[in-house]
Amino acid sequence: MAVDIEGIVAHYQAKINERLGLFFDEEIKAASKISDYTQEVVANIKEYTLRGGKRLRPIFLIYGYKCLTEANIDAVIEASISVELMQSYLLIHDDIMDEDELRRGKPTFHIVYEHICNTLFGGGATRKFGENIAILAGDLLEAYGIEVLTNSRFKEEYVTRALRKYAEIVKNVGYGQILDIMSEKKNAITEAEILQIHKLKTASYTIENPLQIGAILAGAVEADLEVMSNYGIPLGLAFQIQDDILGLFGTEEKIGKPVGSDIQEGKKTLLILHALSNCSEKEKGYIISALGNADVTMAEIDRIREIVRETGSLDYSKRLVAEKIEEAIHAIEGSNFRVEAKDFLVKIADFVGVREF
Repeated sequence: MAVDIEGIVAHYQAKINERLGLFFDEEIKAASKISDYTQEVVANIKEYTLRGGKRLRPIFLIYGYKCLTEANIDAVIEASISVELMQSYLLIHDDIMDEDELRRGKPTFHIVYEHICNTLFGGGATRKFGENIAILAGDLLEAYGIEVLTNSRFKEEYVTRALRKYAEIVKNVGYGQILDIMSEKKNAITEAEILQIHKLKTASYTIENPLQIGAILAGAVEADLEVMSNYGIPLGLAFQIQDDILGLFGTEEKIGKPVGSDIQEGKKTLLILHALSNCSEKEKGYIISALGNADVTMAEIDRIREIVRETGSLDYSKRLVAEKIEEAIHAIEGSNFRVEAKDFLVKIADFVGVREF
C-alpha cells in the first residue's frame, strides 16, 4: 500500500500545532499572574514557535513510539511537543549566535525584542536588550520541554529514561555548536570534522534521539534504540547536507532566511570544503574572502555557486545525501518494527533527499 507521506505529515503537524497552542495558552495564563512583561514574552514565544516549522522532530518521536505500539497515541502526541519546544529554544539561541535577523520569513526573537525595547523604552542598547530577553526566552523553552516530558502519561521508569535522552540531546547539540563556532575561526577543517558537527548538531537531535524518546515511552529495549541510531544518524547527516545545499542554492521564500547566510557567517560546509579542495588558487581566494563577510553581495554568492558546481562539489554532496538515505533505509527495512511505522520511515527518508525547504 502506498504511503501518503504528505498527508500523514500534515495530519500530525495539525495535531502538534493544536497541542502547542493549548500548552502555550496555559503558560501565558500562568505568566500573566506575574507581570504583563512576562505574559508578553510567553505570547511572543508562542508566535515564534507557531509561525512555521516542519514539526519533523515531534513526528519522528511519534513514529518512534509507533514502531512498537499504537496504544495511547494521544498521550504520545502530547509528549511529542517536548522536542519542538527544545527546537524553538535552540533556534532562538542559534539566531543570536549567528546574528540572524530572519527566521521562517519573520524577525528573529532578539530582533522582535530590539523593536519592543525601542517602542517601550526608546533608544540605547536595544540590541543587547533584545539578546538578553531572547536568551531568557530560550531558557524558558528548555524548561517547558522538560516539564512536558515530566508530566507525560507514561510509566515513571519510561519517563525517567526519556528525560535522560532529552538531556543527552541538549548536551550533544551544545558540543556540536562549540565545534561549529571553533570551525569558523580555524583555517582548516576536514570532512570528518564537518560530519562530526552534523552528527552532534543535527542527526542526533533531529531524527535519532526523537525516535528513541518515542520508543522509550513505548518500553523499547536497547536493541530497538540501536536500530534507530543506525537509521537516524545517516538520515540526519543527509538532512543536514541537503540543508547546506538549500542554504546556497535554495530561495529565501522556501528556506525562510537569506540565501547565502552560511557564507556570511563563515560556515565551512561540505559544499565549501570540497570546492576549496578542487578549485584554482584564484577561486580559493575568492571563496575565502567571501566567507564571514557580512556584506557579501548576491553577485559574489552567484559566483561561489558556479565554483561549487564546476568543481563537482554540488554533485559530490548530492551523492553523499543519496548514499546516507540508502544506508538509513537499509537499517529500518531490516528491523522487526511495526509495518506501518517502517513504511513511513522508509518513505520520509526519501522525502528528505528531495525536499526544497
